[in-house]
Amino acid sequence: MKDVKQRKILPYFLIGVVLFYIGHVLVKRYSYAPNFDSDFLGLNKIEWIYQHVMDYPLIDLTFTTPSISVGMLCFSMSLLAYLRVKREGIYRYGEEHGSAKYATYQELKAFEDKVEEYNMIFTEKARMGLINQRLPYEKQLNKTVAVIGAPGSGKTFTFVKPNALQGFGSYIFTDTKGLLVRELGHFYEEKGYQIKIFDLITFLNSDRFNVFNYMTKETDIDRVVDTIVTVTKKSENQGEDFWIQAEALLARALIGYLYFDSQLSGYTATLPMVTDLIRHLRREHPEVKSPVEILFEDLEKALPGNYACKQWDLFNKNFDGDTRKSVLAIIASRFSVFDHDDVRVLLEDDTMAIETWNTTKTAVFINMPENNESYQFISALLLTTVFETCIKTSDAILNGTLLVDLLHLQIFADEFAQIGKIPHLSKYLAVIRNREISMKMILQSLHQLDVVYGKDEAKVILDTCDTLLYLGSNNKDTLEYVSFRAGKGTIQDSNQSETRSQHGSTSTQHSKLARDVLTVHEVATIGVDEALLIMAKQNIFRDKKAHVKYHKHASLLSSSPHDDKWYRYVRYMNAIEEFKANVETENLIELNEEEIEEMEL
Repeated sequence: MKDVKQRKILPYFLIGVVLFYIGHVLVKRYSYAPNFDSDFLGLNKIEWIYQHVMDYPLIDLTFTTPSISVGMLCFSMSLLAYLRVKREGIYRYGEEHGSAKYATYQELKAFEDKVEEYNMIFTEKARMGLINQRLPYEKQLNKTVAVIGAPGSGKTFTFVKPNALQGFGSYIFTDTKGLLVRELGHFYEEKGYQIKIFDLITFLNSDRFNVFNYMTKETDIDRVVDTIVTVTKKSENQGEDFWIQAEALLARALIGYLYFDSQLSGYTATLPMVTDLIRHLRREHPEVKSPVEILFEDLEKALPGNYACKQWDLFNKNFDGDTRKSVLAIIASRFSVFDHDDVRVLLEDDTMAIETWNTTKTAVFINMPENNESYQFISALLLTTVFETCIKTSDAILNGTLLVDLLHLQIFADEFAQIGKIPHLSKYLAVIRNREISMKMILQSLHQLDVVYGKDEAKVILDTCDTLLYLGSNNKDTLEYVSFRAGKGTIQDSNQSETRSQHGSTSTQHSKLARDVLTVHEVATIGVDEALLIMAKQNIFRDKKAHVKYHKHASLLSSSPHDDKWYRYVRYMNAIEEFKANVETENLIELNEEEIEEMEL
């Protein structure tokens, strides 16, 4: 049974006594006042009482019947207040149907860092400090952001570039046009950044990435295989899993072989070498071992019980005949992309130095093709390696084993869907917040996330984002989500009715209604220059978009190949290119044998 909390009677009794005495004194004073002519209402007596209030003692315990009657009437007012009916329940006046509303600038200002360069820029007014230790505890959110904007909504111009010009920590940019490095390179060069370019559009004039340089333990073999297989997977058909698992088993054996053998033999392993091994998997004669079989036997002798040979042994024991041939055909098809000379050159050496990206100010530009998914696995593999490597570096610094300053690393993943599926992304996003790493996923709609990662995983990924910046979209799911997150508020409703007749009348009725702060239609039709900002545990904020031309470093940004700030760079793809570029040419004279003999004479 629910206990009902009773009012305390003593305060009401004391107030009643005071009111009783006041009523008694006023009646006594009124009786002392002289009679005035033409004073039907007694106003002159009241004025007299006011003028002579100090002529009589304040303590008067001589009671009369009228004074007691009026005093008891005053006392009863306090008694009625005590006995009044109290409605049970919880009341939220003005919030009966919802408490949602627009956030104010003052509410969001508490999330800013006092040093402007230490902030992320969301809108014209909204900022968020990147270093949680510099913010109040209750304002510490993770820095992972989902940015949603349809083509032409200004994702690069109003979000990527303004934040890029902050020049705080290190940056990674994905770019489908290859222009960001040209436009921002001069700025970063002026700021003393090391600049890395990884070009998957032309495969030329690029830094190079060899994943084997970042494989420090045998579990990294699984990570590399998982990334390649996941990104190049063509469908979600459950029947395909058997072949994927079989192929992954063989891929782990081959990549593992290169990992262990390169350490034993002292050469640099590369992913294209896997293709070379695949070519020599089949036996030319049933009784003659293939070259790869011999290689694994030699590795087992040199390093007994190693992981690669265990995977190779499992594959051989469980797959033979037509099944084995099918698996070999599948893996050959998947790794055939490494047969391109440009791809081989890009992946055979490493100039990225990923381990320095969160200790040395670095700007990384990953150029990705807009309409070719063949090389998505390379960009996904690079980002997976970035997560693993930079997390290790962060942990070493935080644990005190590496005594250098830890920089915040921001990943601006523009056209996020073009990167391909990054395995275990939600898990990475959940752990990087404590390692001073953050990701800004830039999408055209929430539906893109569903397509790449599936609805369930997409929801988990979105849950890891404490901030969502909406720049405009036509996608129904996106519009509904933003409207839902904006919430419902309580509004006043006024209805007027009029009756026209011989005895006409009008009436007005007031009530309170629930209303979406932003309906789906209103989300879809915000101004072209407007943005909606949703931060965890905050109301939605509506503001003008940020504008890069108003940034204090905007003068260092290039906008055309014709200005002197257009960044021009050279990256040598091999030693021959570098040699030719650094050796001056001379005039050469061609001589035949007879002319040479004449010269000798």
